[in-house]
This record gives sequence, C-alpha cells and structure tokens, in this order.
Amino acid sequence: MASKPTVYFGSVRTISTKPEHSFVGKYDAIIDELGIKKAVKDKNVVIKMHLGSNVGFSTVNPFLVGRLVGAIKEAGGRPYVVDIIDQYPDAWKRGYTPEVIGCPILPVAGPADRYYVEKEVDYKGLKTLKMGGHVKDAEVLIDLSHVKGHNSIGYGAAIKNLAIGCFTQDTRWAMHQTMQYDKYWDKGKSRDAEKLAKACPFKAISYKNGNLKVEFDTCNQCMRCVMADADGCLQIKAENFLSFVEINAIAAKFVLSHFEEGKRFFINVATDITEYCDCWGMTTGQILPDLGVLGSRDVVAVDKASLDLLAKMPLLKENVSQNLEVNDDQSLHPFARIHGPYKDPYNVIRFAEKYGLGSSRYELEEVLPPVPEPKRPEPRFPKIAKTFQN
Repeated sequence: MASKPTVYFGSVRTISTKPEHSFVGKYDAIIDELGIKKAVKDKNVVIKMHLGSNVGFSTVNPFLVGRLVGAIKEAGGRPYVVDIIDQYPDAWKRGYTPEVIGCPILPVAGPADRYYVEKEVDYKGLKTLKMGGHVKDAEVLIDLSHVKGHNSIGYGAAIKNLAIGCFTQDTRWAMHQTMQYDKYWDKGKSRDAEKLAKACPFKAISYKNGNLKVEFDTCNQCMRCVMADADGCLQIKAENFLSFVEINAIAAKFVLSHFEEGKRFFINVATDITEYCDCWGMTTGQILPDLGVLGSRDVVAVDKASLDLLAKMPLLKENVSQNLEVNDDQSLHPFARIHGPYKDPYNVIRFAEKYGLGSSRYELEEVLPPVPEPKRPEPRFPKIAKTFQN
C-alpha cells in the first residue's frame, strides 16, 4: 500500500521572537522540507503564482516570493515567475518586480498570449486547452498559491492556480462557459422570464432578447428564482456548477503531465483569506483568520489539508461583503456558506482525485509547532489611576 503524501504546515502563531520561529522561518523550513533545493540545480524553474490586479493586494507577499527565489538561486536553479497576461502588466504596482523578487516575471503565454502548447479535449463545448509555453519551458514546477474563496468553485489555491492560471485567455473563457452547457431553462414552458430575473437579489439572472441566462459564477443557489417559477421552467442544478470544477481537474492534469513527479512542488499561503478570487482585482475583508503556510509534493493533499484546517476556523461574518449572503448551515464549509452548497470546495478535491492528480489522504506534519503553554503565576496587572478628570 502506497504511503500517504506528507503535507508540511507552519502556523502563523509563533513561540518566540526569534526569526527562525516566525511565520517566515516556518515558510523557509517548509521550502527545505520539500526538497526544492535538491531538485533545481541547473534547471529552469517556473514559479506559477497569481500576481493580483487592479486594487487587489492580498496575494502572496513579494517578500515571501523573494525568499523562495533566493533559495532556488542559492541551489543553482534558474527561477522565473509566470502569470496570465491580464495580471502581468501592472504587477509592479503590487511590488512584483525583478528587482524585488530577484527573478524575471513573464506572461505565461508570451506578450501576445500566443505562445502555448495544445491538448485536444472534448468536454461540454470545449475542444482545445492551450497551456502557456513558459510553463512547458521549465523542468521544475513550483505552484505558489494564495488561499482564498472562489465565486465559481468555492475555493481557489494550488489546483485552481494551475488549472486556470496556466492557460491562454480564450481557454479560460471557454472553461467558464462549460457551466452553460447543460440546459437549465425551458423556453417553451416559460411565460414570465423577466419575473425570474427580478427574483434574484444578486443579479445572477438576466433576460435579454428572449433568452434567459444564469451567471453561475455569481449564483449562490438561494433558490428564490425557483420559488418564483410557477411554470417549472427553470432548474438550478449541481451539474452546471460541477462542469467548471471538472474541467479544472482536466486542465491541471495537463499541466502536471509536463513535469516529473519529483520536480513539482506546491505551497499554499493561507493568510489574508478573502471571499473572492484574486482575479476580481479587489481585496475584500478577511473572512477567515490567518492560518499559515502549507507545502507538499502532492497537489491534492495540500489543497485538502488547507480546506480541512480552514473548516475548523470561524467564519468572520462581519467581514463578508454586503452583496453576499451567509448560509447559517454550520455543516457547510465556510467557503460554501458564502458561495452556496453547490460550490462545496471539497468538489475540487473529489474531481482532482478522480483524474489522478494526487491523494486526499495525507499526513500532516507541523514545522516548529507551538509548545505547551507554560505554567505561570496568576497575573496581578496594576490598576491604572485615572489621570484626567472631566
């Protein structure tokens, strides 16, 4: 029986003021534990990450990127960072420059988004996947991801960073369109489609030129539209949402197929956890407390461990945007509570495992774990006299 993959975890909680005990110290320790330095000598190393956009600033801190780049260069590797062409032009505004992080930054499919390798697929209207050529050019892959919620699949981190972030703009658009493939509205039965559109408080339904469309990216499955449907013409089904999850697994597998098993590494930074994907170009309130950093050589394991640890944390409801609605069902994962039960983030894991990307069964190993609380005498804090009188 194959051994379970190891997921290394470093908590944001420190045990002292020593640098090696800090969050950054744990991040460095995980880089060492993963064996990245042993794998990169004389190799081209692609670091896939999300560089954010517009007024979003909650992506992986450039300082952390620089630590990883420095470790790779010290070990004789040739690192470079890639992201999609949408995020590349203004990455410098968020501190992502060669001078700061220590290596080149490239658009994943070149400056015209036309440098790619193709894979023929036949999935719900999608015929071709076009993966950025700058990913293919590397011999080692490091998937450096910011953990956050995702309005399409509930959760975005290591798998999503590869599945969407390594492909051309037209491929990404076509992947999203797979959610429209399965029929959900019967025009022949519908007598008042405008009523259905008006029933959605989140403007996820539009009715134009005789056609009704559900934007599944923004639908939270509140079912108000279905309750308003006296004709039985509209269905909000899990299949439409799961189409995007499944094509993510297919695309991520194509990326991983270009790298030997010992030449791919996955690091999830679970801090500044927001409700939306970083591609929305804005940083919202932090909806979960900072967790820490996780690393593994197994992409499924690192995402599963991230989700499992976050499931134990309280949803910070006061920080959830007013245009979202919190589901009070405590049995749901926090991400599903704000994006809807059909966007259960564990669906990402199920499909990734189905397509052979890795294992959801893992061993969690904490680096520099907090020590037991020392026994101290009861504190006797001084009472401060009021200095000022009204």
